[in-house]
Amino acid sequence: MIENLRTEYGFRINAPGYIQLPEITAWFNDLKAKVSVKRGRPFGLVVDIRSQRANPPETQDVIKQAMVWLRQNGMVRSAVVLDSTVARLMMVRMSKASGVYEYERYIDASKEADWEHKAIDWVVNGTEPSKEEDAAA
Repeated sequence: MIENLRTEYGFRINAPGYIQLPEITAWFNDLKAKVSVKRGRPFGLVVDIRSQRANPPETQDVIKQAMVWLRQNGMVRSAVVLDSTVARLMMVRMSKASGVYEYERYIDASKEADWEHKAIDWVVNGTEPSKEEDAAA
């Protein structure tokens, strides 16, 4: 189950597993309601998709729409925490297609023990997670 959480830096999305269209649609509606309260004020976003692999194309379309909407509604930076090459490739492709690639960083939790600190540091301070991650993107 996907959950949208408010945080001191903005929002955190926990989205494990395989996600179908009804679940992603409900998630996006909930996210829009939570983000709209900020009325366009800047915020950061951490997306935890550990254990997620490729999702159906219709789910990916909603995720791309969400990326565009988030950027238009105040998202300054986002960090995506993942643990597979498949998920990374999927997210990079979607972020490039939606225009958020330059604001997003990818952190492989299977290689980075302090992934959460690195994700939050990018979102809050703009500190690059690492040269290896940046070069791999």
